Amino acid sequence: MSKTLMYLAAAAVLLAACSSKPGKTRLVGQYEKDAPETVQIVIGTLLDTTVALENGRLDVELPVDVTVMSFLYAGGEQLEFISDGTTLTMDPEEWWITSDRKNGVHGRYTALDDWMSSFIAEYNEAMGGFGEDEDAAVAHYQATIKKMDAHLKETVRANGDNILSILALSMMSDRDPGTLKPLLEGLSATMKADPRILAMMAELDRPSTSEGAPFVDFTIVQDPERPETSTVRFSDYIGKGKYVLVDFWASWCGPCKAEMPNLKAVYDTYHGDRFDMLSVAVWDEVKNTKAAARELGIVWNQIINAQQIPTELYGIEGIPHIILFGPDGTILKRNLRGAAIGKAVKEALGR
Repeated sequence: MSKTLMYLAAAAVLLAACSSKPGKTRLVGQYEKDAPETVQIVIGTLLDTTVALENGRLDVELPVDVTVMSFLYAGGEQLEFISDGTTLTMDPEEWWITSDRKNGVHGRYTALDDWMSSFIAEYNEAMGGFGEDEDAAVAHYQATIKKMDAHLKETVRANGDNILSILALSMMSDRDPGTLKPLLEGLSATMKADPRILAMMAELDRPSTSEGAPFVDFTIVQDPERPETSTVRFSDYIGKGKYVLVDFWASWCGPCKAEMPNLKAVYDTYHGDRFDMLSVAVWDEVKNTKAAARELGIVWNQIINAQQIPTELYGIEGIPHIILFGPDGTILKRNLRGAAIGKAVKEALGR
């Protein structure tokens, strides 16, 4: 999402004299060049319409629905907004929409986006200053995750009746039921009926996969044409008396590939009688997994064609997701990244 928020000069003049009618959202904007003849606007199931522009001018009233993300499509591009009953201004140059009221739902959406971008920039800048001090880098990473989750939890609590609660919940790193359950219970009846929230609620009834819990087993048929020889279980590798680092990844995932040097270093350093590694390919085509594994030099154990089975069981919403299991299968550390991977393995092995 773009981070430069600028009002169009013409729209700013207009907003000084006009406001949206009660129960309606007003969406305005002015193209100075390369204006499309029409734009498409979609608001959940309420509206799917094409709007004609006159002299590059967009000015339309829309129904209000703060429980969904709305979309404007123009010139092959997509722009997100929340139809919250305020006056919204589209800037075609910056490809962004702002509201005339900061405390409106769309205004809060913009503020959350600003906060996340600033937060990530500060994190990256700080990480660049640690150099070879891995302990400091790991400590900063862990503190950053806690700070981010705290902000997102407050966002959920303050937006229990609108789409921002779902956006914040989806970005949270802490998936522990003890954290999620009170947040979900605090949502409005309308938001609780959203399929994404229903899916999160269903996850709470599944066995816990938080740190300290035992591993949850699953079975994968890696080659449907040879099920009798290609079927494997997670328990073939986990709970067998070794510490096992498991990387859930996919061939198309850039961040997954970026972690491979860290994983290789850990494998080369610690692989032996007490430690092993396993890559589990999810959400991927088998041929692409195999090609990428060869290219990346994955020489440790692999499970392919796992698709969504383990990610649903372990509540994994983004990859790479790296988990360290103990010799008895206990989940020791989750969501390891960067220097934290080697640090966690080193501490577990007592090195």
